[in-house]
Amino acid sequence: MRRAHRFSFVTATAIVALGCAFSAGRAQADEGAGFAVELAPSADSYTPLRVVVRAFGATDEPASSFVRGCQGHVVPEDAPALFEVTERLERLAFTAAGEGLVGLVLGTPDGLYRCALAGEDGLAVSELAGAAPGRYSVWLAGEEGARLDARIFASDMPISALELTGLDVASLGDPRAGRHDFAPGEDGARQRLVEGGTLYADQPMQPLNPAYCPGYGRFDAADAVLTLDAAESRFSIMAQSDRDLTLAVRAPDGTILCNDDASGFNPAVTFETAEAGDYHIFVGGYGQGGSGQYDLFASRGGPAFSDATFDASAPPRLGSVTFDAQAGAQSLGSGPIVATDPLEMLPIGSYCPGFTGIDAPDMVVQLDEAQPQLSIYAQSQTDLVLAVRGPDGQWQCNDDSFQFNPAVTFSQAQAGDYQVFVGAYSQGASGEFNLYAAPGAPDWQSAGGDSGTGLDPDAVPAVGRVEFGPQTRVDPRVIFDVRPSTTEAFGLGEGCAGFITPERPDLVIAAEAGLPQLMVYMVSEADGTIVVVDPDGGIHCNDDFEGLNPGVMIPNPSPGDYAVFAGTYGGNGGVATLGATIANPLWVMDREH
Repeated sequence: MRRAHRFSFVTATAIVALGCAFSAGRAQADEGAGFAVELAPSADSYTPLRVVVRAFGATDEPASSFVRGCQGHVVPEDAPALFEVTERLERLAFTAAGEGLVGLVLGTPDGLYRCALAGEDGLAVSELAGAAPGRYSVWLAGEEGARLDARIFASDMPISALELTGLDVASLGDPRAGRHDFAPGEDGARQRLVEGGTLYADQPMQPLNPAYCPGYGRFDAADAVLTLDAAESRFSIMAQSDRDLTLAVRAPDGTILCNDDASGFNPAVTFETAEAGDYHIFVGGYGQGGSGQYDLFASRGGPAFSDATFDASAPPRLGSVTFDAQAGAQSLGSGPIVATDPLEMLPIGSYCPGFTGIDAPDMVVQLDEAQPQLSIYAQSQTDLVLAVRGPDGQWQCNDDSFQFNPAVTFSQAQAGDYQVFVGAYSQGASGEFNLYAAPGAPDWQSAGGDSGTGLDPDAVPAVGRVEFGPQTRVDPRVIFDVRPSTTEAFGLGEGCAGFITPERPDLVIAAEAGLPQLMVYMVSEADGTIVVVDPDGGIHCNDDFEGLNPGVMIPNPSPGDYAVFAGTYGGNGGVATLGATIANPLWVMDREH
């Protein structure tokens, strides 16, 4: 019985190319029976080219008969693996992996031969730039008389040992920025692990976690190793730099977490119920190559992207207010939004999205008598988040309770101080918020109108009004300027995105009865977005229906006014064409304005 072998590769890569010298008179592989694998460029830039074949056979012919100085012996000359390139490829690599592999010989359509020897990682790689169409032949080399059974990868990027065998921490060298013991400050301050570490962005990080691990790093060693002497209920590792970073951390149980942008371009990972042991940290760049430096930190709880700390005794920014439960729902006050630090830097103990100022609460709400239920909620044109610490030290947080407005509700609310932190979903967002409380569920209607969206579909439209019905012979199309805006559409409803001007619609479409469907669409110079309010008050949104152009399809539309609010994803505005149809939209920008 043939014994199965497990390939064991170390992570250092060493490819030895022995030039293009070839034996005179040698032709390409015999064109008799057989088949060739076709290779063509990928349909789009996001789909990599990758084909894998198994190649096997006895090695009995010296590789040096193909390329002078090439080592090992190859399978018979008439038994290569054949690949047919149908169109020119900007980059083509052949990677061979298998036990006992010495190297590979590559024959190209121009009649030349290349030799690549297996490196310390056990892989043999031959890489071509500008691969011309034609037949490419690959012979595997091993020791004389051996029987090889290996894999050949044809791809647009060389395959790494990391991708084939996973991360072998036992084979890693000493961490580049040292080993560290987890010891965050007693006051909750983050622990600095590395200052001014050198960034290496050489190899794809994706093999560490194929589900999600963007960017490029270096894997001959970890950048740092963090040791937990005891288990932690929750802790985080984060990196900061002027460059767009990525981060991957391997836990003692082999789990690998990756992140790209947790705060701006800075990444962080958080481990729940983290066991004691070594955490191997790899810091990378989102783009390959280049140089840069990074700082590395660890914190108990959520990520800490600043040195700010929570102080339960800090005076509130907007002062204290006493809530009179007998008076029902009431406004507590208003103030500017502070969105500087991740909400998770508060000792909440669970995931809470968004950003706030953690150095002090925005307001302290004093409750004189216990209540069966107490709700605290906030409203703004900006997408808000909310965290509240009760008198017993327990936290509650929320993002979108009603549209993009947050609320928290305490059952059996105790008398005492409720510390309120209001923030925004996006870091650095600005605006004003209004804060409310109610002895029960939030009263959104009295807090700011029926919808709470800030949209006014009944206002006079900025561009105009068009009639559209079954007998309309020419589909209406209007050219206009989308106004710049800082008011978010995120959270208005499903598919809502970007920034709009909610005070009045840009266009009102008066739909007549009998339309089988109504398609509202926009073509713009910028990445556009639209929000459509139907006659019943329903909100329909879209960002990218056709490329970056938005469209909303409403089947069997009710007759009445459809208010269209146009915007852009980045809030910058720009020239656009807005149209309505019952058929296929004309995705063309009108140029007369």
